[in-house]
Amino acid sequence: MPPSKTPFDKSTPLKNFQLVFLLVLVLGLMIQSWGDRDGLLSHPARTGFIAVVAGSVLVLLFIPFEFFTPGVKEIARQRWATFLALGVVALLCWFLPYADRRSLFVWSESDVLRYSGLAAVAVGLALRVAGTAQLGQHFSGFVTVQEKHHLITTGCYHWIRHPIYTGSLLAFAGFFLVFRSQVIVVALPLYLVGTLWRIADEERLLAEVFGAAYAQYRARTWRLVPLVY
Repeated sequence: MPPSKTPFDKSTPLKNFQLVFLLVLVLGLMIQSWGDRDGLLSHPARTGFIAVVAGSVLVLLFIPFEFFTPGVKEIARQRWATFLALGVVALLCWFLPYADRRSLFVWSESDVLRYSGLAAVAVGLALRVAGTAQLGQHFSGFVTVQEKHHLITTGCYHWIRHPIYTGSLLAFAGFFLVFRSQVIVVALPLYLVGTLWRIADEERLLAEVFGAAYAQYRARTWRLVPLVY
């Protein structure tokens, strides 16, 4: 994947507006579905979840990229999947606090469960942010190749080819655990299938563009988890 030569050199106003808007939307949905702000924040794990999300947004404000850069080559069918995933996350931001407050489809109260989820969210979002910082202005929410793309094989990309997706899976799973939701049993496998489908499309595109260089990189790395897959 391509790096940005100066990942913190400038901000991108449209992206910054989108990030702040999404953060406000997420907080608004969660507070509205719970019923009151103090109740939502009454458990430290939920408070920590909001703090971690807000912190990751703050860091992303200083990384120059755009969410929906089309690039020069793209797997067009992944566009609708990207927007569908965003819609599902927004729905979960409303549903999970609602279900937690009313004990719908949840496990028994457990600090271990909630704090394990918080840890997964923290690690997952940190990995996402680090991967995004390395891509910089070549990042896109679509499956696309930007101008002057070249492979990056250091940092987050030294062992795994898709650290952003690994981070997304961790954060997604942690989100459910923070709110002790049993829906994770269905939602996580579906999310994993969608991620693997996206990875397959992305790797076909990169193999087409970079040829032997990408084949060599793929042969010595793992997709999502070092030494596992």
